[in-house]
Amino acid sequence: MNRIVRSVLLLVAVLASAPVAAHWPDRPVKIVVPVPAGTSADAMARGLAEKLSVRWGQPVVVENKPGGGTIVATDVVSKSGADGYTLGWVITAHAINATLHRHLPYDTVNDFAGVTLLYQLKAAIVVSPKLPVSTVDDLVSWIKAQGHVVSYTSPGIATGPQLLGELFRLHYGLDMQHVPYKGTSQAYPDLMAGLIPIIFDTLPSAMPLVRAGRLKLLAVVSDEPVQGEPGLPLLPGLLPHDAVMGWNGLVVPRATPRAVVAKLNADIVEAVRSKEIQALFARFGVQTLTSTPEEFDAFIRTDIHRWADVLERAHITPGA
Repeated sequence: MNRIVRSVLLLVAVLASAPVAAHWPDRPVKIVVPVPAGTSADAMARGLAEKLSVRWGQPVVVENKPGGGTIVATDVVSKSGADGYTLGWVITAHAINATLHRHLPYDTVNDFAGVTLLYQLKAAIVVSPKLPVSTVDDLVSWIKAQGHVVSYTSPGIATGPQLLGELFRLHYGLDMQHVPYKGTSQAYPDLMAGLIPIIFDTLPSAMPLVRAGRLKLLAVVSDEPVQGEPGLPLLPGLLPHDAVMGWNGLVVPRATPRAVVAKLNADIVEAVRSKEIQALFARFGVQTLTSTPEEFDAFIRTDIHRWADVLERAHITPGA
């Protein structure tokens, strides 16, 4: 099918769905979030939902469906009506899961349509205050001197921070093993007590305890300074080229009318750029990263291949 024919068919599809979009929304909209209430993503989802409720004149409800490394929530979205009334909040794990699991209950590429990226957040290397290190070089030397496997943790199995931990292990040739916890709320007490020495985590999650002096930040995994925090130490070069760690975005079922997807994109991007949402994002230290629906679809496809390479290098084999 040549480009002209594809363009004509796309135009026909958009025009056919335009009457639907003209009356959308006429009932409440739901955003399914794959993390527990009280997390930074949940707080930002609720702030965005409140802003969209005002714009649309309809309630926008956040429904938390944690579990399965975001698979539980994403499956709910895949089986919802393709009408724009159920949106899925997806994170980096959405792309990782496409390789990590052989039998997902959905097709990551073909069952969803991207609406927009929302933001990215940096990952950080954080250690127990009891650990006698102050820099990444100190940490590497300390691990090598132990003579045994050193444990580390992350927000969860197959999350971006866990894969960063594996990249760190491979890059420095370290004897390290991931110890999973059911979320950082359970990991942090053990980290502060020195029962586990290292966590690879998102910066917004770690910073409150770092600022309180209860944890030590060794480095932000980034080639560029953190917006609003230019003095934080950096560890450049660890991430794959052009990788975006900690991205968050919104998707809908693939069959959602394109005119509805276009309206969702326009309204959500405008809401994200509002002073209220920008202030909310600034509070959590995240960087706005919006896109067109087509750009987000392409981004996810690229990210699937990028993290598949990391999984292969780290010898993390697909599960069920």
